Amino acid sequence: MTEALANPAGQPARIELRSVSKSFPTRAGDRLALDDISLRVAAGETATVIGPTGCGKTTVLNLVAGFTLPTTGEVLAAGLPVSAPGPDRGFMFQRPNLLPWLTIAENVAFPCRHGRIGGATRSRAEIADAAAHYLESVGLHDAQKLFPHQLSGGMQSRAALARLLIADSSILLMDEPFAALDAQTRLSMQQLLRRVVKTDGTRTVLFITHDVEEALLISDHVFLMSAAPGRLLRQVSVPFRGDENYRDIVMRPEFNDLKHELIDQLERLVPA
Repeated sequence: MTEALANPAGQPARIELRSVSKSFPTRAGDRLALDDISLRVAAGETATVIGPTGCGKTTVLNLVAGFTLPTTGEVLAAGLPVSAPGPDRGFMFQRPNLLPWLTIAENVAFPCRHGRIGGATRSRAEIADAAAHYLESVGLHDAQKLFPHQLSGGMQSRAALARLLIADSSILLMDEPFAALDAQTRLSMQQLLRRVVKTDGTRTVLFITHDVEEALLISDHVFLMSAAPGRLLRQVSVPFRGDENYRDIVMRPEFNDLKHELIDQLERLVPA
């Protein structure tokens, strides 16, 4: 694996895959999904993985989450080998997956009611205060007593993000969480994620998307994967993170040049 895939600043990795390959058994024999993947994401960074359908993007996320184990190689979170799911790694799926019989505040508080977060059990008052705080941070303070069916899709995604944040996981794993949203709501969620992560300063995000523009807008680094079996082809260090105004970013010629360069590279990976 080339040096281009190492963390360029030399900071300690919060997420690291070392020469990871993953095979799945099928009737026709083992199918190689990932082939010799090595990547590093430093604490406080947001990294996005893009690639053609079936290249193994979600498999990478599942390995870091501990939902599955590598066939060969090693997966590390905060320097420790990943062998199972843990509260240090929060996961946001493509669907909000809110529990319909709970209010929005109860859905957000749900992770705090099971096990220990941050090494201590929170009191009911502390959990309620934390739920209110994160609902406020995603713009849902007035929706605390509503039920999921009373919210729009975008509002449900905001509630799911608040639920992800309340657990204080240092690593956030996000599997195309905004893919089903309309363009305006999706842009709002991208800006919200970027603002919340930047304000917190301690979260490390590994994000999966098919949208190159989304990857460039929210990320410090973009990893491009090949068609199956997935291999890392390229890492892009995104130079636009200093700008807070999305409109200014997308109007830059260099932004559009990089976006179209990555889109062209992705299109060449898809079989005719």
